[in-house]
Amino acid sequence: MNKIKILVIEPKKEPVVKFIADEEKDILEIIGQEIGYIELEENVDLIYNDNAKIDNLDFNRVIKDDIICGTFVIAGNKNDDWCSLEDSKIQKYKKIFALKNDTGIIEFFRDVVKESSKLLDLNLKNVERWRKNIK
Repeated sequence: MNKIKILVIEPKKEPVVKFIADEEKDILEIIGQEIGYIELEENVDLIYNDNAKIDNLDFNRVIKDDIICGTFVIAGNKNDDWCSLEDSKIQKYKKIFALKNDTGIIEFFRDVVKESSKLLDLNLKNVERWRKNIK
């Protein structure tokens, strides 16, 4: 069985490298029931639970104009199949998703918004810019 190397980012934890079988079901076991993804760059995807906010999963990290809730993974993508993340990309995304980068803004949303399902009604445009001002 082929194993692929991915980066797993859980709420309130630092990113961790994991090896999983090269199967969608293993990703689902990590993130939850419904796959959504964001292309971070060519051949690199952020894979998350598309129902995380509906299910009120914990606030996790800021990405672009959104807050990802619940556990998510970063994986390589080759020919529309997920594959191992290159070591240089692992180091890059460990730095980007280091807990210290988002702790302030995520705590703000936990305190003010309380439940992740309420994010569905908010305009989060520029939330990534807010993150830099709240530390």
